[in-house]
Amino acid sequence: MAKRTPGLEKAVSIIPKAIHELGPKQEREYYQHWVLWHWADIVGETYAHNVKAVAIDKKSLYVSCYDPAWANETRYRMPQIVQQVNNYAGAEMIKDIQFNGSWRWKDYAAKADSGKAVEQAGEKGVPSASNTPNTHNAQEMNWARERAKMPLGKQDLQQAEKLGAKLEDEELALKIRELYRKNRQLEKLREKNGWHPCRSCGSLCPPEEVICHRCVSKKLEDVRARIRAVLRDIPWARCKEVSEYVPECTPKLLNEQRAAMVQMQAAKVSILDHTSMEAKTLVMLYRCLPPEQLTEEAIKRAFYELRFSLYWPPDFKLPKRYEAIPLRHAEKRQYGKKKKTQDE
Repeated sequence: MAKRTPGLEKAVSIIPKAIHELGPKQEREYYQHWVLWHWADIVGETYAHNVKAVAIDKKSLYVSCYDPAWANETRYRMPQIVQQVNNYAGAEMIKDIQFNGSWRWKDYAAKADSGKAVEQAGEKGVPSASNTPNTHNAQEMNWARERAKMPLGKQDLQQAEKLGAKLEDEELALKIRELYRKNRQLEKLREKNGWHPCRSCGSLCPPEEVICHRCVSKKLEDVRARIRAVLRDIPWARCKEVSEYVPECTPKLLNEQRAAMVQMQAAKVSILDHTSMEAKTLVMLYRCLPPEQLTEEAIKRAFYELRFSLYWPPDFKLPKRYEAIPLRHAEKRQYGKKKKTQDE
């Protein structure tokens, strides 16, 4: 059955165009809010639950978290998160990540009905602020204050004095000793609160975790690297095919790596190049097309959709859609009627 409204554009493509027409400032603000709305999709549910994206200002993403472990995890993963955000936005939106101390962890139901909501949530089995493992009693305990109260043994103090003994700069030596003492106090405080050694690297990790977040990130990055290796050899591979080589592959991980590789590959290809191996690999990667299904029309359509990511030669003028992509029968008929009406 023929479509009743052939050739109509979808809302997914209309909205970005409408935002683009408002001007660069409004378009930038829209995509900044877009990244904040989809923070969990970018970094994952667990990370987004503990580290909140607050705002984007002057190429910096401001985040907040209550737990020093997650703050260290954010510093460790900063290059990776910056790349994930820019890949999701489709452009260089941020360059670094900074911490914002104005945000405070929400106590789920402590502000409602003077504690009644917490009791009702506990009866229904819904996690509240007092029994949720991830909150870790963030509001009851001030980690910085409790760390300062932790006593250090004689051996720890002696080890701190040995540090920086050979340094000529006494001020730098004092800073190193102070950092060592604070780190030992924090380790003792974590052990007191049930933190245990990671099974992989031995560093302390929260009670509800088996391995630390750094080891989780390393394993996840290893999975991403193996997915990219498969896509380099089989650009058209889908999730089922990639899973044969990388059993940990998921559709979300595959789409993230495919999008990142498409952007990197597109920057190397000219918009006028339809015959080189790099251009064909780009189309196979973007369209998931095997070599036998790669046609001239498929390349033109893919290049038109990727036109803003490809390299443009000097003085290049972007052709109109019907010039780059052959019109279908219904589109030709509609275009002919429109042109006839304009001529009349």
